[in-house]
Amino acid sequence: MYLISNVSDTYAGCENEQQFKKLYTVIELKRIWKDARIFNIETEETVAGFPDVMVVGKMNDMLNFAHFYEFKISDLSGSIKFQPTQPAFYKHNPEMLINVVAYNRFSKRVHVFSTNEIFDKNSPYYTTNGRVGLTGAEKEIGV
Repeated sequence: MYLISNVSDTYAGCENEQQFKKLYTVIELKRIWKDARIFNIETEETVAGFPDVMVVGKMNDMLNFAHFYEFKISDLSGSIKFQPTQPAFYKHNPEMLINVVAYNRFSKRVHVFSTNEIFDKNSPYYTTNGRVGLTGAEKEIGV
């Protein structure tokens, strides 16, 4: 499952992943997860490949949840790159429900997709070399 936003200048001023992550967290994650806690968790002390952000909340009195997000910003041609440790971590921890939030600086669209997509040969986000062409994915999906 994936989601691609409409063209927007909202994130156009973001020059790096940290700026994009901070702005997206304020604009989108806090809106989507109103009553949840949002933690920036990527540090030098975390396990190699660990995602950037964790959202923790309650669905009811008995059920807690945690969602994880990895943020990426593309190069000027619309490609993102995963560090070698990231896909290995995702493959080893599929129960973590990690989503990639990637900003395509070429098309000015935000992509949200599961890390499972990068291992699915039928997915527009499939990769064998750690690079994903967001612009190509948009064409393949028909956006």
